[in-house]
Amino acid sequence: MSEPSSEGMGMVAQLGGVFLAGGLGASLRVVLSGRIEQALVEQLPFAGVLLVNLAGCLLIGLASAAITSPDWRNIVLGGGLGGFTTYSAFALFSLSLIESDRWGVLCVQLLAHLVGGVLCVWAGFAIARALGFAASA
Repeated sequence: MSEPSSEGMGMVAQLGGVFLAGGLGASLRVVLSGRIEQALVEQLPFAGVLLVNLAGCLLIGLASAAITSPDWRNIVLGGGLGGFTTYSAFALFSLSLIESDRWGVLCVQLLAHLVGGVLCVWAGFAIARALGFAASA
């Protein structure tokens, strides 16, 4: 995403749009992933998160190609789809590395995000447990 522009719709309006779109995206993520997981919990327990992430990737691909206004890109991509899933932004960055033929950087960032993300979640749970919280996934 880019910095909020001082031209176009104005910084306050753009940030307000990002705020509202982010809240809407996050709300949709919670509702959709919850309903999918309830329906498919026996067959595929992670289906809700997986399908929301994949849908977010599809949508960010479509939106990034279709929206040219920096203001609206920030609102839709950074706000709405960022709230829906940050995985879509991760996938878009990965595509940019592929298109620029930066395979080494792609491999490093894939490992860093996937392995690093799991390790950070594990560390967060360990810290929470050390502080006396009954943390569980």
